Amino acid sequence: MRKTVLITGASTGMGEAATFEYAARGWNVVATMRDTAKASPAFAGLGNVLVTRLDVTDAAVIEQAVKETVDRFGAIDALVGAAGYGQVGTVEEVSPDQLRDQFETNVVGLVQVIQAVLPHMRERGRGHIINIGSMGGHVSLPTMAVYCASKSAVQNLSEGLAKEVGPLGIHVTLVEPEPAGYNTSFGTNAKLPATSIPAYAPSYAAMAAFDQQAVRGDLVKSMAAVADITGIDEPPLHLAVATAGLEMVRGRFAELMDEYARWEPVTAGTD
Repeated sequence: MRKTVLITGASTGMGEAATFEYAARGWNVVATMRDTAKASPAFAGLGNVLVTRLDVTDAAVIEQAVKETVDRFGAIDALVGAAGYGQVGTVEEVSPDQLRDQFETNVVGLVQVIQAVLPHMRERGRGHIINIGSMGGHVSLPTMAVYCASKSAVQNLSEGLAKEVGPLGIHVTLVEPEPAGYNTSFGTNAKLPATSIPAYAPSYAAMAAFDQQAVRGDLVKSMAAVADITGIDEPPLHLAVATAGLEMVRGRFAELMDEYARWEPVTAGTD
């Protein structure tokens, strides 16, 4: 019997690539997006792909998409949360409304979809929730701090969720690519800051230089790896895709532990 995966954000980037990879492996794929007119025309040629509308910020639409999936295929074996976008701008430049919108989509929206799917998975006693996070959840970057903060929240939610649902037979995997580490529409879909402050021009220049030097990951290989670990007996809680991001985080962790060690005498004095 075919397994079924529901994917959010399937109109572009990782969600779109994941749709093709799961379909190639014989899964029933429910490819969801806010605007179904933006679905890849190639989806129509795949008999095991159902395109349907889902806006992660609309609870009623989420419930309808989950119900449609279960009615059509009888089960949801896996959920891939790929919907999201990047907010660009320094912390001072991003407005409170932009901050709220970023978290509403990347964090609250992710949780709302999980909450809609979990009762079904709990009843069956199995399932696999895959959240697309970012190495930016470990390493915050200038001009992307708000986006990185949202991915840090996704990281912590995923880790706590895994402890909550593990005893119920449900697995959780946090997929962690390098921030903007693929040649996708991430950059063109990113939101610009509400204001522009000239004093931060060097930060933007540094970020542009980093982006140009970044080693781009292979999107197809990355999503193939995600599809291959979905539903296995012991999937990873953390899965790094593309080595550039992993090296970036290794360096950050080394810096972090060095800083803690240098200030440990002060820390010890607070006991």
